[in-house]
Amino acid sequence: MKIIIINAMWCPGCLISKSIWNEIKLMYPNIEYINCDYDLDEENIIKYNIGDIVPVVIFEKDNIEIKRVIGEKSKKEILDIMEKIL
Repeated sequence: MKIIIINAMWCPGCLISKSIWNEIKLMYPNIEYINCDYDLDEENIIKYNIGDIVPVVIFEKDNIEIKRVIGEKSKKEILDIMEKIL
């Protein structure tokens, strides 16, 4: 399982998202996490077809996207999504 997290420095919701993901990473250390900056990582922004709304979280299994979450989510919402996927 791989989780791609797209944030931006200017996005207030992204700052909240980062702290939530730091906690989740400790809970699920065996998952690969890739952090991308919306303004600095043009290659991945194009690759993953990211629009204008951040944060964006993409869940991949065997390099296939299985879930995309757009916008700020609570820790509980993220954990509920992860439990369904894992």
